[in-house]
Amino acid sequence: MGLLRWLPLLLFLPVDGKVKSLSIRIGGPRKANRWKYVSKFGFAEREAPFSIRAQLKQPSKMVENVTLQLEVYRESQWDQAQEVEPCERQKYVHKLVPFTLDASGEWGDLQRSTFDDFHPPALWYFATSDCHVNLPNYTHRMKFEFSAQQLDGSEFSLEMAWMRSVNVAALGGFALLVWAFGVKSVAFSRSAGYVHPVIWMLASAILAQLVAQSMQVLHLIWFGMDGQGARPFEVMAEMLYVISQVIQTSILLLISLGYTLSQSKIGELDLMIPVCFMIGVLHLMLVGFGKLKDEGSYRYHENEGIMGWLQLVLRLLLYIWFSWAVGETSKEGGMKLRDFLVKFRIAGSVYFLITPTMFLFARQFSPHTQFFLMAVGTLVTNLASDVWLATLFLTRGEYFKVSSLSSSDLPGGVKIGVMKEE
Repeated sequence: MGLLRWLPLLLFLPVDGKVKSLSIRIGGPRKANRWKYVSKFGFAEREAPFSIRAQLKQPSKMVENVTLQLEVYRESQWDQAQEVEPCERQKYVHKLVPFTLDASGEWGDLQRSTFDDFHPPALWYFATSDCHVNLPNYTHRMKFEFSAQQLDGSEFSLEMAWMRSVNVAALGGFALLVWAFGVKSVAFSRSAGYVHPVIWMLASAILAQLVAQSMQVLHLIWFGMDGQGARPFEVMAEMLYVISQVIQTSILLLISLGYTLSQSKIGELDLMIPVCFMIGVLHLMLVGFGKLKDEGSYRYHENEGIMGWLQLVLRLLLYIWFSWAVGETSKEGGMKLRDFLVKFRIAGSVYFLITPTMFLFARQFSPHTQFFLMAVGTLVTNLASDVWLATLFLTRGEYFKVSSLSSSDLPGGVKIGVMKEE
């Protein structure tokens, strides 16, 4: 619990703007290579600064310096610009910022600019172009360094406003949950004489979420210090969240198939172990591929793009499986079991369908609002599902009465109505 005393201090750490380093290939005879997306940033106030500089990487030198353009697009005109040929997009540009590519291979001069004629808040898109064909013969590879800040230099991009505070609060919530879960688990163990496997599974999911949330907070603190953050922490946090969700999904599927309800041991359901493993691998692959496009202009949150849609389809398929399994299990039990499964189906349906619902709901809002809604909604959903399952397993409620959690731990002891596996 000592961690909780220090969490409020994290809310007051200084925060700088976004700094993005990227490698881009541009130039040459192909029209598609004369225009490249750089980044996006949401500004809360006018006159907020941004800057760019570039360094030639391949070839190592040129005959003379070359001037390229940083194109700045309004949020409202970005989609229109994507519908025309690359070098026709300048008619939608709000502002052009020229910058120099040094022929010697050194960093070019840092070009700074700002806005003074828009009504904040707004999300802006940045791209670079060689539409004047200053690099005509072949594609050149260069390194860009793009930086953007709010006017006071103390804010994230608009879509990430309050994210550090929200994540610190969520970390406090997970820490409290782990403490309460540990206390309840010890009490349950003393009462029942053992800790059931489903409780161990849930414990591993909650601990994974606590570690993931800690890494996410560290990433955001680091981001506030250098504008880039700790990318390994961010990726590991996302992977651990996926693992925790796969564990929770596996628990729900096992119970819906009758584990702890119509049979006290896993028995023939051991086939679910490789299935759950494959579900986890598939989820991790989708998240990993999604991270490769993390800075795409179309991505406003983790579930955006084709990989996000595939994750939602997978979740809907798992929900169909869950719903079918609950129906089959309810046919095997008595009135009390069927009454419990009605409530279990409703709660499980909320668990499986809340993410697709949030995704479709968030799409009705502006791009910079979508990120906040999905991020906060996901954190609340994770905490709520943990609390629900912990309450289900660690209290002597309806599930305890109809499941093998209430069976005797003595040799030969088994709950009436629960098949004993030899």
